[in-house]
Amino acid sequence: MLKNYLWVNDGNIKVAFTEKDRKFAKETSAGLKKAIKLLSKYFLLKKIFPPVRAVLVPNRKEYDRLVKGLLKVDIEQPSDPSRIAQPQRTDLVLLAPFAYSTDSIYKYSAREYKRLLVHEATHMFEEYLSPNMETSPRWWGEGLAVYISEQWKYEDEFIPPVIEGIRNKNIPTIKEIQKSVKLAYRWGWTIVKYIEHLYGQKMILNIVINCDDGNVIKITGKTIKDFERGWKKYLQNEKGFWEFM
Repeated sequence: MLKNYLWVNDGNIKVAFTEKDRKFAKETSAGLKKAIKLLSKYFLLKKIFPPVRAVLVPNRKEYDRLVKGLLKVDIEQPSDPSRIAQPQRTDLVLLAPFAYSTDSIYKYSAREYKRLLVHEATHMFEEYLSPNMETSPRWWGEGLAVYISEQWKYEDEFIPPVIEGIRNKNIPTIKEIQKSVKLAYRWGWTIVKYIEHLYGQKMILNIVINCDDGNVIKITGKTIKDFERGWKKYLQNEKGFWEFM
């Protein structure tokens, strides 16, 4: 499956790549190492996270082949150009940045690439810590990854839709976010941010390690109605919500 790939090994990180992607292999290895250190601290992990294997693929066709063949993740073929990374357990398939211009909707940015690696590593940590990853709502998993990676602070696909929704009084309900892939990506991180604001980082960890039925809100001790009311009030207080700016 990976017989034509070269490898970079750095402790618990292994990165497979083709020759033209050697530069990005080193960048990927370093980025994942930093991501695992950051996430181990965030999730209060007392033991070493399992070894991680990443594969930098040179094109969309190879991306689809390995996501399906190596990760055993069902994927449409050809996959959508917006898909550039797929984790499964402690394996990660990445479209190499050299292929972005032809096989994706993105342009390469070193800073965005580092955030992407934190995003994908967050999914790995959630799967590692979760009692039942299959029940984890998409909005929670993606929201967690967008929030911890800080993509929400800097990347246009996350900030403008939320600002527009807040200012136009068009904030979706949590039920709507649960049902929509697009809304899960755009709004999920705001719910995670609110939970951490209200209860602290330990509540995030509590949800990750104890939520076995997908009912994230129940673990906060609030009804969905009360939680949603507080979340929307928090969003509408723009000064507080955008205090980082």
